[in-house]
Amino acid sequence: MFKEWTHNWANDWDSIVDSEQRRTEVILIADATIDQTDAHRAITATGGFLRNALTLSEAINWFNKGERADLLLIEADYPSEVMAKVLANADAYAEAHKTPLCISANRDMIDFVTSAASGPFTSWLCEPDLTERVAAIATHMAEGQPLLRDVATEIDTQRLRRLADEVSRIARALSSLSSTDASSGRLAASAMSDVQLSFRAEPADFGTQAPMPTADEVRRILRVRRMRDQFFETSLFADPAWDMLLDLMAAQLEEAQVAVSSLCIAASVPPTTALRWIKAMTDHGLFERCADPDDGRRIFIQLAPTAMNGMARYFDAAKKAGGMII
Repeated sequence: MFKEWTHNWANDWDSIVDSEQRRTEVILIADATIDQTDAHRAITATGGFLRNALTLSEAINWFNKGERADLLLIEADYPSEVMAKVLANADAYAEAHKTPLCISANRDMIDFVTSAASGPFTSWLCEPDLTERVAAIATHMAEGQPLLRDVATEIDTQRLRRLADEVSRIARALSSLSSTDASSGRLAASAMSDVQLSFRAEPADFGTQAPMPTADEVRRILRVRRMRDQFFETSLFADPAWDMLLDLMAAQLEEAQVAVSSLCIAASVPPTTALRWIKAMTDHGLFERCADPDDGRRIFIQLAPTAMNGMARYFDAAKKAGGMII
């Protein structure tokens, strides 16, 4: 009797899961010449249902019809007016319908893609492998659904787990990063409950306006940070948020503009990771986007005033404490 009950329960559960997965409908948009094998395999691995695979021209008509999808995937291979129109339509659709949009592109397309589509429901992948595609799709689709129960054997599950952990870590670290303490003007500390400091820094003096460091000072810190790579494995010191904050601060002190592709290089991590951090930092008000007046296919990233002020105060406080900034 008990065995029969458990057997029936398992069958009912599988039916529920399969039903949930059938409702997860994916639209894949790509030029007809693109090999879509990895995208198809990633959709299947995450339990999604490929409702339709559209060419760029077909996608324009699909958006005009206003049909429904649970997830949009776009393979962006080269810049063109049609591709820009598809990306803009997809970005608008994603925001209007609160539908995740995931765009895959090569390194040369970073500025084009991030300029054309950058809404709150849009994410980017740069030259992703199968594992990265699965991780990205699962992140978008898995909210409340057990989608990763049958991942193909060729997928490196350990790496997938690390990618998922990184997404969670980013979310926790940025959850309160952009909030401001009204009494001090200081950027609020992260509320991560799993971090317990064994020491406390001396309180900084927020009574006066902090002096700005020079661009040379900031660039020197960046050079010293990169020097570590000569002696240790680079991945040990991956800290894209801080590297980008420093690079943007130096650029603004130099009155220079920084494109998204350049900021990805400064982050010293894989482009997809850098793009994820850029979006997160922008969403939390630390980075600001501004259009390139000479090239509509590119945007610049700069520090928000609050972030710039926070960096200046940190530099000033660290110097007064006799610390070395790195």
